[in-house]
Formats: sequence, structure tokens, C-alpha cells
Amino acid sequence: MLVYESRILQVTIFGTLQSNLNHLDFSLLLPDVMTIADELDSQFTRSMDSYMKVMRKSAAALLARHRKPGQTRITNKWEVR
Repeated sequence: MLVYESRILQVTIFGTLQSNLNHLDFSLLLPDVMTIADELDSQFTRSMDSYMKVMRKSAAALLARHRKPGQTRITNKWEVR
């Protein structure tokens, strides 16, 4: 969903710029567009990092809940000690 929303924003921004080409000062436009793109990239990266952190915690909790006494996790397999 986040990727989809990011794409909608990108299409909207560039569509608006395209529609207003006659009114734009290109000497000011490029730095502003770069600033917006950098900020969006930063926010997207932070959002994905947070999401992956939660998913890793959830997966670890699920595995721990189903672990039997005496079992230890090695790579992707369960091995009895």
C-alpha cells in the first residue's frame, strides 16, 4: 500500500508540473523537486524500516511460542540438542 501511495503522489506531482509548465520558473523548480524527492525517499525508507522491525519481532514471537523444550533454531531448521 505504501508503494502504491508513493506512486500516486509522484504521478500527481509530475502531472501538476506538466499542467503548469508555462507558469514555472525552472531555475527554482529543480532544487524544490529534488528536496521533495529526497524527503519522500527518507520517509519511505523510515516507514519500511519500521515495518520490517515489527514483522521481525512478530515472526520471532511466533517462533518462540511454537518452540518445544530442548529445541534450538539454527539457520532455518529446528535442531534438537
